[in-house]
Amino acid sequence: MYKKYFLWAFSQIFFPFFIVLFFVSSVILLITIAGSSYAIKLSFVDLTYLFVYSLPNTVFFIIPITFFASCTLAISRLSYDYEMLVFFSLGVRPLEVIRVFVPLTLIVSLTSLVFSLGAVPVSKRAFDNFIERKKVDVDINLKAGEFGQKIGDWLVYVGGVQDRTYRDLVLFSIRGMAFENFISAQEGKITNEGGVFALNLYRGKSYIAQQEEFKKVIFQEARIKTRVGEAPLSGYDLMEYWKDGLSGESHSKQRKFVKAILIAIFPLVSLFLIPLIGVANPRYHKNFSAFYILSSVVLYFVITQVMADAAPFVALALIPILWFVGCYFLYRWKIKPIY
Repeated sequence: MYKKYFLWAFSQIFFPFFIVLFFVSSVILLITIAGSSYAIKLSFVDLTYLFVYSLPNTVFFIIPITFFASCTLAISRLSYDYEMLVFFSLGVRPLEVIRVFVPLTLIVSLTSLVFSLGAVPVSKRAFDNFIERKKVDVDINLKAGEFGQKIGDWLVYVGGVQDRTYRDLVLFSIRGMAFENFISAQEGKITNEGGVFALNLYRGKSYIAQQEEFKKVIFQEARIKTRVGEAPLSGYDLMEYWKDGLSGESHSKQRKFVKAILIAIFPLVSLFLIPLIGVANPRYHKNFSAFYILSSVVLYFVITQVMADAAPFVALALIPILWFVGCYFLYRWKIKPIY
């Protein structure tokens, strides 16, 4: 009976907490994705695809944190409502509270591993491939009055745009240290021919600076071609993706692999933190459970970040064991003798 009650208390916190975090993360994600349309045109359908491709990474981070926090807050709420004291008086031990959450914790950790080692790399490659295709297949989207827009080797600034015709264009290109080209034109149009962008410029001037000479060219019409390149599409073979990291050839993928596993198993290695933080006597203790949860999450993630960057596989071997053992000894010291 008490198992169902604990799970019910957990569900009352988990689902609202997850929905709120997911909504906030989705808003941030959409703002980030909108930046992808800075240099290329994306329709609403394209943005939807990019949002879906980005979801696995977002869900991967939300699930372990939300699950651990919800378990701990559920027990904490029962403690400060004097309900845990009733359960303890009926013979329910703190260890039995942990056992209630073990099956769910295993499911959450395995799900997070699937997301981190499978869905996240695949979705990331799908995201990159989609952007690369759009760079080749669609027209460049230049915005009036904005700096830093780039087409191939050219930095482009446009003063105004109307009906796909640009006015007051300024282009700048550096090809090595010995060549600079600065172009201004009153009007221009851009076309995409299979990844080769053609800039048709009208009524302008070109300034070419080389090591030994400086040239000025006045033109009525000029055409500049620049190849953006073929879409460098990547495959979706997970073994190939992680091979460099596992073999030690890519330190970056080593770090990603280790961090993915350590974050995924965070709820599992933190099982003893649930009663350690959640169980309390409301007569003698103030409710600082939210602070302790946040501190635990931040501490674990900081340790993971630092050690995984320095020695990835050493971190993978040591952090779960030391964290689990440390939580267990704190549980034996603070909770088991009293309850």
